[in-house]
Amino acid sequence: MANRPTENTTRDIRAEQIQQWAALWRRQTPSSVVHVDAAKLFDGSGQDAETHRQVIQDSLAAAGAPPADRAAIDRILAEPTGVGGPCSRFLVVTDGEPAVNEILAGPMASPEIVTFSPVPNLLPLLIDRNNDALYLIVEAGREGGEIQAFRARHNGTLHHEDVQGRTDSLNKVQAGGWSHSRYQNHSEEIWKQNQNQLAEAVDALVRELRPRLLVLAGDVRAVQLLSEELAPASREITSTVATHVRAAGSSRDALDEHVAAKLDELRAKDESAAIDRLSAGDFENGAVGVGAVLHSLQQGQVETMLFDLDSLGDRTLFALASEPWVASAPEDALGVAVLDSVPAALALARAALVADSRLMFVDPGGLPQQTGVAAVLRWPTGPAVPGGSRPIP
Repeated sequence: MANRPTENTTRDIRAEQIQQWAALWRRQTPSSVVHVDAAKLFDGSGQDAETHRQVIQDSLAAAGAPPADRAAIDRILAEPTGVGGPCSRFLVVTDGEPAVNEILAGPMASPEIVTFSPVPNLLPLLIDRNNDALYLIVEAGREGGEIQAFRARHNGTLHHEDVQGRTDSLNKVQAGGWSHSRYQNHSEEIWKQNQNQLAEAVDALVRELRPRLLVLAGDVRAVQLLSEELAPASREITSTVATHVRAAGSSRDALDEHVAAKLDELRAKDESAAIDRLSAGDFENGAVGVGAVLHSLQQGQVETMLFDLDSLGDRTLFALASEPWVASAPEDALGVAVLDSVPAALALARAALVADSRLMFVDPGGLPQQTGVAAVLRWPTGPAVPGGSRPIP
């Protein structure tokens, strides 16, 4: 049986990523950022990859990126992704050294970026990681099963193990009479023992990794027996898909579609819960609109910042070199050096992340008052003054 990653390990990896991104936003060294559809980086029907990479090089040069950055980016973009299906490359390079080199699976969720700036645009990476739920897939068979752990929108498997039980007498005999019944009962008992063993391994992994979702697939009877053996904590997050992906010639399409739909349900549930907290008690727990959110950031109140990028539009703010990290005008910078005027979403996300706030990107129109940004606060602000109103930009 494979060694399991502990909950602390997976949490530490995630925390390390967030700290890395926050560190990129704290420093003032200009960086080159490229976010590009990986399909354009390799020759295909009517497509010249070398020409496209040259366009990227020319754009970086025009933006002021140094030769060392451009050389590193060209080298990385020429490398195969090793990922099947659509994906994109996201790179941040500083002084010729890659600070971020990520392959983002699935269709691009953000526009292409080719920039050189003191405030690297990490929004495509953060949007991609918006639904970062950890989940398990268990494929059950008569002899045991296979367990895999994944993180949504990440490439590769976080954990994999095969649980092999007994295989003797699993094929139910076709003989007649008393002997037939005895062997049938014996096979069924072995089958139950194997699923009990698999359930113990699944329950242990659920306790250690605390996944948001557990998907069961495989032989119909094996899945039924496995479901009955799972602990309550595992059953609470279980979803079953009627497909036998381990069978010869079978397709994983139904399983993949089921997982994608369930992860989208989790994302919608998280979004709804955050908006409910935001709206509770006449917005005692929240700030709505750019002005109110800026004030909350300056007070260190923001627990979760929510973005509706469509509603936020093309508004810009000023990114600052240190706390409070963002200002609506240079005269509001409290004496802190202004680095650049950047899109409001970038400036606010940067200020929130370096202050250890969580970021959430919601569906268009999902925030109260059709605003582009809101924040769930770490402590209530108190009820609104009678006859007054909360600040809205």
